[in-house]
Amino acid sequence: MRKMLNFRRNNDGLNPLARLLARLSAMLEAESDRWFLWLPIVFGIGIGIYFSLPQEPGTTIVFVAIVIAASLCLMTRAFPLVWIIAIACLCAALGFADAKLRTTLVDQPVLKKSRTLTVHGWVERTENRLPRGARITLRVFEVPSAPGQFPARIRFMSRFDDVPATGTAIVARVRLNPIPDPVLPGGFDFGRKAYYAGLGAVGFAYAPAKTLTDAPTPPLGIRLRAAIDRVRHGVEKRILTVLPGQSGATATALITGERGRIPKETLQSLRDSGLAHMLAISGLHMALMAGTLFWLLRAVAAAFPALALRYPIKKWAAVLALAGGAFYLALSGGAIATQRAFLMMAIIFTAILIDRPALTLRNVAIAAIVILVLFPESLLDVSFQMSFAAVTALVAVYERLDRKRWQSVPASPVQWVGRKAILYFAGIALTTLVASIAVAPFAAFHFHKLAQYSLVANLATMPLFGLVVMPAALAVLVTMPLGLEAVPLHVMSWGIDHVLSIASAVSHWEGATIEVAAMPVLSLLALISGGLWLCLWRGTWRLAGLPVAALGLLNVASLPKPDLLVDRDGKIVAIRTDADTLTFSGGRRTSYSLTQWLKADGDPRDPAAALKERGFRCDELACVATVKGKSVAFVRHAAALAEECARSDIVISQLPVNRNCRKARVTVDAIDLWEHGAHALYLDGQSIQIKTVAKQRGSRPWTRTIAKKRGRAIPESDDSAAYASETE
Repeated sequence: MRKMLNFRRNNDGLNPLARLLARLSAMLEAESDRWFLWLPIVFGIGIGIYFSLPQEPGTTIVFVAIVIAASLCLMTRAFPLVWIIAIACLCAALGFADAKLRTTLVDQPVLKKSRTLTVHGWVERTENRLPRGARITLRVFEVPSAPGQFPARIRFMSRFDDVPATGTAIVARVRLNPIPDPVLPGGFDFGRKAYYAGLGAVGFAYAPAKTLTDAPTPPLGIRLRAAIDRVRHGVEKRILTVLPGQSGATATALITGERGRIPKETLQSLRDSGLAHMLAISGLHMALMAGTLFWLLRAVAAAFPALALRYPIKKWAAVLALAGGAFYLALSGGAIATQRAFLMMAIIFTAILIDRPALTLRNVAIAAIVILVLFPESLLDVSFQMSFAAVTALVAVYERLDRKRWQSVPASPVQWVGRKAILYFAGIALTTLVASIAVAPFAAFHFHKLAQYSLVANLATMPLFGLVVMPAALAVLVTMPLGLEAVPLHVMSWGIDHVLSIASAVSHWEGATIEVAAMPVLSLLALISGGLWLCLWRGTWRLAGLPVAALGLLNVASLPKPDLLVDRDGKIVAIRTDADTLTFSGGRRTSYSLTQWLKADGDPRDPAAALKERGFRCDELACVATVKGKSVAFVRHAAALAEECARSDIVISQLPVNRNCRKARVTVDAIDLWEHGAHALYLDGQSIQIKTVAKQRGSRPWTRTIAKKRGRAIPESDDSAAYASETE
């Protein structure tokens, strides 16, 4: 490649366009060692294009795209700049094809309507959701009352004390429902996530599951998971024996990944203080665990000169630390975020084994490529986005620091200790600041909330977490086989209690969090593009990323807010008041839809309190209101339908209208909601724009459950609202 760009650039007599192209070629040549870093980016662009399509592309289109891109690469080899663009197009086409292949491979039957069934299956995973019970993922091998095609994997809530162990064959009486749709157009799509996780139905159990004694042998994967879970539950039991209560629940979460026992208030304080990342076992935890183990093993080996001078103890320590990281991966449940962290750690230790720099942007790019090839749907996952955004920004910043400037030897031990302390806290501050800036766009886009004082909270807690809590957690795992875990657990508890007390204090400060309304996808893409351009290049042209990111930042609030929202079950309607807040009708208790609507609106009100604020005038038959000069009726009984249809501009009905509401400008009835899911209406003068979940999602494999035609009978009402918050 470099030879192809080493051509003469005589700008004399060239037109401005030719000069610009020559200048771009020169800058690209100067940064040829950074080209590889863009490979996962363009590969991800192809994946993103695939998921953004409204219709599922055919295999022919994928094949044609690859052939055209490959042909362009061959035809443009004599034109370096165009050839680089062609290579990028080929990588994007391969990413597109990879996503299509992954979608085809995970395809399986899904439940089409709500049913009560008796199912036989192997317990694949159990997750505590105390005090609500446990969430069980079941690999189904038989459904006696529904022979034929049935989802291979289902998930249901069990509110009973008797929770079966992983790998156990059980029979359960369950109420199963189709995967729920998003609660508003453009909202979180649990259906897509469930599709790639292999889930075909969700629901709840009517009674405790019973063990099957004559069941077939479970698959190898379930048997391995069962063996690991026995170890996990044994570790969890011994931790809780020594540390009952909140500190024990937090210690369990840090070691085994089981967070179901942590009180809801504690989780909320960690989120509001910007410390929730401490519970998500990812890069930080893997680095502290495997990194501490690597340092200890190398230090112990270095204490024996005969060993240290003759053998590569650094490589030995890397191998053993990698094995320890693999054990921690298995013990913590092997979540996707933990898998990414382990893969990154494996690349770092492999670099040590082959005498290469350990932590570089090239290694980050390799980890991203591997994950995207294996799991292309990870591109849309918030944990993938936040983890790689943080690590990319951190590595890019630390690559540019002049470390030699800070490595001079001080005159005295006191100065040495002082400098080390200053550098340590400065490193925490810089790391927190950079990581916070890098993940802020994703936190705002997905969670609609930003923690104001995360820098202060992390400065106060990270020394305890990094020097006390996680080393003590490593000591717990090392000493537990010997029955000596009590002492390190008490040390760990001391550190955890201080961390949680700081989190609680910071979360109660005034203005601890900022609620952020839903932002446009284009704004997020501009922020990502500007940030990547700034981080991945070395030359001064990287500064061009700043105005691109600034453009995205200036448009974060440009997304119009809906003036009227209708729940996917037709049970709740929200309208926008003159105070630019939502008021609700139809609900007597908070629901998942109501909570998500408030978050997307950037509204900090408590859902229960917001539900009490009435903007509708209601009687037993219907509720009416006025929004931007247009009358809105929410009909709940057939006796009110004719009257409201005659006088209202917009009619929302829990019943089928059957096209008998011709005077209303817009009608949304039970059949519309069944066909198209939740509705959002935007009022602008005389214009009324309608967006639906079905239109936003398009016709894709994970949207098959809403591909219906008007005129069919309305299905029986389901209980999706009861379990939506627990499944999504």
